[in-house]
Amino acid sequence: MTGIVMEAHGPGRGPVTPHGLVQCLHRPLGGLLEFATDADEMIRAAVLLDDGGLTEEAYDLAAEYAMPLSALSGTETWLPTWTTMHSEQIRSEVFAGMIGTRNQDDYVRSRTFLIEHPAGSREEIGELVSGSRIRVLGKGYVDVPDGQLHRRKDGSAWWWACPDCRWPMAVTGTKVRCRYRPHAAVFRIATDADRRPPALRRIDEGPRADVPDAREAGGSVCLDHGVWRFIVVPGASELRICRELRDLGADVWLWPERDAYDLRVVAGGREFRVDLKEYRSPHRLVADLRAKPPRARVLLPRTHQHQVDVIKSSLPGLDIVTETRFRSEVRRALKGRA
Repeated sequence: MTGIVMEAHGPGRGPVTPHGLVQCLHRPLGGLLEFATDADEMIRAAVLLDDGGLTEEAYDLAAEYAMPLSALSGTETWLPTWTTMHSEQIRSEVFAGMIGTRNQDDYVRSRTFLIEHPAGSREEIGELVSGSRIRVLGKGYVDVPDGQLHRRKDGSAWWWACPDCRWPMAVTGTKVRCRYRPHAAVFRIATDADRRPPALRRIDEGPRADVPDAREAGGSVCLDHGVWRFIVVPGASELRICRELRDLGADVWLWPERDAYDLRVVAGGREFRVDLKEYRSPHRLVADLRAKPPRARVLLPRTHQHQVDVIKSSLPGLDIVTETRFRSEVRRALKGRA
């Protein structure tokens, strides 16, 4: 990789040793990418290494920019497995398993199950699936990754579910937080070494969230990283918005026509169709929307509403709305006002 970076920078510029390259990865990537005038601002601001490991930003970038690497999968052995399309392939298989039912209710039930149960004990998940009409591909669940476990000197290992998406949070030293940065709760493991199970304390000033209880790693499983990132993360927002609109009095259907779009809303005689988009990088979202135009109005959830101007400037003909504005439109429709 050092040679690739040296070639990109040209003679006498940029890091010239592996150690120098590693040092650059502890700083915003903008300095390393000074030759790339059109680089995504999210990438320029990203720091890839911190506290001896990969940052959540690194995982986000790998998730959203993995697709161009698919041609290298299986041929470039130096690539970490989570940067290839392995996760995307599992996600596709999970969707195929659900869509294979050819029944809308079964599809919604199965997809909702994945979003509401992204992690837990293998026995609990097995019992929930057993005897139901839920279709869940077995490969979708894996052992909780080591980077999301807190190991103690007594040999026990523990994990904590993110308050937003319920997937195991990353553990870096004593800091615990979700790999998806918009899920903003940050915790610190309590210093009481004798406490069992270990406890967390909140250390950020974000919106109120319950402090999760520790779960033992033994017998626990979670959805594969790709299934979590592309089904559970946006799905948590989709289910939340669905519940909130129903509480307002609207009729809401999830993933009509087996995911032709995300939400069909009927309020006061008006029908709304929206497709939720939850990308960390607005530039990546613009590229994907150009490649595959949406079949419904694009909806940005509250954590991504700041992207609306960037996307509108790039795609002026796109019908796009923020969650706040969309909720107001639904509320007005319910009151009988256009």
